[in-house]
Amino acid sequence: MASWADYFDLLPDPIFLLILNRVSDIKTLLRCRSVSKRFNSLVPQADSLLLRVDRVISASDDGVSFLSALFKSLLDLISVNPNRLPNSPSQILRGFDAIRSLRIELPSGDLRLEKGTSIKWFARFGKTLESCVIFAFRNGAEPSGDNGGLKTRVVWTISALIAASARHYMMADVVSEQHFLSHLVVNDRENEGTVVMDKDGLREFRESGGGEEINGCGVWWRNNRTMVPAVAMRMRHEAKLELSGGMEMEGATLVIVRPVGGKEHSGDEWLVSEAFGEEGVYAEAVERLLNSRSYILEMNSF
Repeated sequence: MASWADYFDLLPDPIFLLILNRVSDIKTLLRCRSVSKRFNSLVPQADSLLLRVDRVISASDDGVSFLSALFKSLLDLISVNPNRLPNSPSQILRGFDAIRSLRIELPSGDLRLEKGTSIKWFARFGKTLESCVIFAFRNGAEPSGDNGGLKTRVVWTISALIAASARHYMMADVVSEQHFLSHLVVNDRENEGTVVMDKDGLREFRESGGGEEINGCGVWWRNNRTMVPAVAMRMRHEAKLELSGGMEMEGATLVIVRPVGGKEHSGDEWLVSEAFGEEGVYAEAVERLLNSRSYILEMNSF
């Protein structure tokens, strides 16, 4: 009786690669390489990959970079010959020759704000920040001293921008070395924040030399994150939102961030729809906030 591996041998390579791209999970694909010589030769050609990180080690631990630590946590769970384990993120991904779409899922969000506060953000990057949409609020059941005053809203915004720039920074080596990569997403299981780099953004990053300098003076990087450029922030705020499902949000705040002097390729509505258009209660809240009065704040690079 033929084994399941024999049936796979009957599939043409293009169909087999479609199956591998559906699998996408790097941990599973690496295990597949040990099934047969054919699996071993075709797995590296998968072009749509997902890396789920199960634990995060501080970037300061033993001088290991944050991204290296993420990939180390993956390797701990993979049953392969320990004598052949790669020892860096770039070495792991060099095992895949045609990566075009890559998603990395972190175990949790980056922010730990005060109790009762929820925050969601969505950021686009090229060589540096292109745009960021931030939505934050307090649960109506939680008491609030300032009900999301301006100082609090600015803290929420800065916290989200720092988290986004840290995720962008940890992708630098991957972007520089994966020349076929045309779509990159870094998010988390709590769905708190998402960093996206599309084809144009990835090309811009590579053509800039990987982030060595900006304006010929000073480096892009600062404290293990990408420097945030001077930005203009369009902020909308409602002291209290009562949504159709009965949920109450205090200090509901929507902030749209763009670099000062940058081109506005998309309007506020499009950016908000891209970030939260399918998020249920959040979609309703941000749609309401789009109709609220807005005001502009500017912030120097940091």
